[in-house]
Amino acid sequence: LQIEIINPKPRYQYSVTIESTGMYTGTATMLSREKGKKLIYSWQPSFPASYDVYVHELERNRYGAHVKTPLIQPSPLSITISTDQISSTSGGMEALKERARSTIPCQSVANMNIFSRFDGDWIGPDVHLEADTLRTGWTFVPSEAMNCTFETFSQQDLLSLPEKKSIHVIGTSKERGVFLALADLLLSEDEKFHIHKSVIGQCWGRVNVTKGNLELVYQDFRVAQFEAEDAEDYVECHNDLIAKDSGKFIDNATSVWHEVFRDESSWPSTILMLSGKGESNWDFEYHTRSFVETLPSSWNGTLVFTDGYFSPRLAGLSADDVNEKYRSKLEEYLETMDDERIRWIDGKGISKEQRMHAEFGPEFVTRSQHFHRFCNESIIDDSAGTLNNMRVCGNVTDLMAQMLLGFTLGEKKEYTEKMHQNEATDMKLTYCFDCPKKLLPFHIAPNPQLTCTEGPLHERDNADDEETKTEQTCPQSCMSQGISFSFGSQSDTVNVRQCPVSTIPQVDLTADTIEAPITESVPDESIELPESIQSNLVDVSEEGQTSFTPFFWHIPKCAGTAIQNLYFCMGLTLANQVGANPKFQHDEETALVEFKPWKRYDWSVINVDTTTRKGILRAQELGLVSSKDPKVDLVVSGEFDFASSHLFDKSNRGKVFAMFRHPVERLESLFYYLQKANWESTFHPEWANTSLSDWAKIHKGEKNWMVHKLVNEPVSSLTNDDLEMAKQIVREKILVGLDSKFVESIHRFNVYSGIDDSSEERQSCIASLARVSTKDDKQATKARNSDPHPKTKPGSELWNLLAQDSLDVLLYEYIEEIYEHQGEMIGMIKTKESS
Repeated sequence: LQIEIINPKPRYQYSVTIESTGMYTGTATMLSREKGKKLIYSWQPSFPASYDVYVHELERNRYGAHVKTPLIQPSPLSITISTDQISSTSGGMEALKERARSTIPCQSVANMNIFSRFDGDWIGPDVHLEADTLRTGWTFVPSEAMNCTFETFSQQDLLSLPEKKSIHVIGTSKERGVFLALADLLLSEDEKFHIHKSVIGQCWGRVNVTKGNLELVYQDFRVAQFEAEDAEDYVECHNDLIAKDSGKFIDNATSVWHEVFRDESSWPSTILMLSGKGESNWDFEYHTRSFVETLPSSWNGTLVFTDGYFSPRLAGLSADDVNEKYRSKLEEYLETMDDERIRWIDGKGISKEQRMHAEFGPEFVTRSQHFHRFCNESIIDDSAGTLNNMRVCGNVTDLMAQMLLGFTLGEKKEYTEKMHQNEATDMKLTYCFDCPKKLLPFHIAPNPQLTCTEGPLHERDNADDEETKTEQTCPQSCMSQGISFSFGSQSDTVNVRQCPVSTIPQVDLTADTIEAPITESVPDESIELPESIQSNLVDVSEEGQTSFTPFFWHIPKCAGTAIQNLYFCMGLTLANQVGANPKFQHDEETALVEFKPWKRYDWSVINVDTTTRKGILRAQELGLVSSKDPKVDLVVSGEFDFASSHLFDKSNRGKVFAMFRHPVERLESLFYYLQKANWESTFHPEWANTSLSDWAKIHKGEKNWMVHKLVNEPVSSLTNDDLEMAKQIVREKILVGLDSKFVESIHRFNVYSGIDDSSEERQSCIASLARVSTKDDKQATKARNSDPHPKTKPGSELWNLLAQDSLDVLLYEYIEEIYEHQGEMIGMIKTKESS
């Protein structure tokens, strides 16, 4: 059968959908390239039926939220196919049934490329195929090229799991539909009655659902906004709201990824992860490889990537030749990854035939929308009582859910043989969540503080969220810049602006931002520290510890370079960034190596980089802290939380000290230093053309750098609770030094870390660094990685601007108090050593 579109408009797309109610749906998209040249769609029906033909005219740049997709004629074209019109080349109904009876489950096919060639037919319940069906009665019959079948699992199958399994869905609201389909299948009718109004129904953060031996996890993951690791910091605005501040999405995203694999006992069985791939540039690296390369070699699960085209609006909107090129590039990339645990779903292949049956129906096929929708009653007759009433409807998301179950549970025949009736297993429903009420700013947060509830899902109300995160309006100077790109959303077209921080010279974010007032409070000793910090770091007050590794938390522009040079001079072997510098040719070694990087100095380093998260993971893999030969004497890193979680453990703990400087002075120094420091990766020569006051209005995130690093929360969402947590971490885990009392602080570090500084040589190192006698702190003009610059007078208008809304200032004031108390403790340590 040929369907011709006469006089198509140049550069328009035309979507042809052929449907038979309850029996069949199929779609193709064609692109008009030349004026006056007709488009021809050839289609071979597999069985006789009455069909309707819909042809939508798709105009690019008219994909708005409320723009209807026009048909080229007012009503569909009706055609009837008789038995004698079925072509013998198609094989007819028997060939279709034969494909449906394939004995090979798709998840068992070893070919990594099978899902990058996702293709087949959607067959309705009225055809009565002898095959596994979705809960709606529809079946996806894979093509002959795929040569496999999708098995489906029931609620009873899930409740009969003989061992614990977990499925993680990491993506946007489109992928969330797969998570919801899984939850809808797992939960009873009473448990899921309020799913559409519950906290898990629209979560922009983290949510876990556990029942029996199956755990389902969803994590919001806006991969399309990931930036290159070496990209200049920028503010991203969606319409008039900030989507992200000047921090990097990829930092938190990487932390979330490593959190997933932190504890081997809770490793996921299967992961569905949005990769952000698209045919526009075929940039398959886009951080995907870094996630694959950090998969534990002993993990036996399946990582299923899905691309950005897993949506009704984008499904199938490309010409066949363009799509073929995309698929070929995809297969090349899979081959380069060479990991049998990886699968990549071609979003178009699985979903294009269902575009007319998405959330908003056939009139809005180009609207940004979901494949899933909430439904209030059963879609199919359940008179037999074998199916649960569905609350989350959608064939595409149901199919994806069943596919993930196939990877998780294995082939159905084998699974059925080993599953059992779990009468003794706790079948209570537990769900835990950290779900902001607003999408913006984006919320990719590792180690969230989850609220857990048992029992049926309940309607979400204000009591579910005590947080007061607020929207932030886009700086006016960014709004005046050009639109970087646009995309459709459920509510409107979103105009995206990505404005490098250096190009926003005179914006007062304070006027545009609604912020909660910052108030001082007394530290709460009942605050529980994160497990990794509590277990992996030595308490400051702990006595008698002889087994630990000193850890210098390096805060920028707080004499960090000077302190590292001091300990080099004193003969310590350091792990910082030097050892992994490619020019020393030890950065790709597969074992730890101690070496002297400079001929003129007798200084030793280990061949790792502990100043970046990627480097920390490599150091962890090489066993840096537990190694006895070579042995590191001092670990240096600015990544407090990440280093605490990944370098150290309960058996190899870190003992932390840090030098602190008034945050206003630190910001001032940072501003002038990075204008000139062309050897630094964060060099900003353009700051020389900006006043310190204008810079302070833009770079507000720098004001809270210390709290951000201590609690591992995005700068834009820090609260007073985070300040209290930071105070507690400092109080319990960090020996503090003050830049204003440099020599005394260094001596405290040495006593606390067990470093003997009494020798003439080591005293000479300290005196040389401070350029003063060892008894006079007040004259200290240190030889440091700094430069002369104007000083801001305390109490001045500029000083107050730099200190405004600064959590770090409040933390520093508390640190000054801690410094006095810790002085007494250091005195007691010295007394004990003397005795």
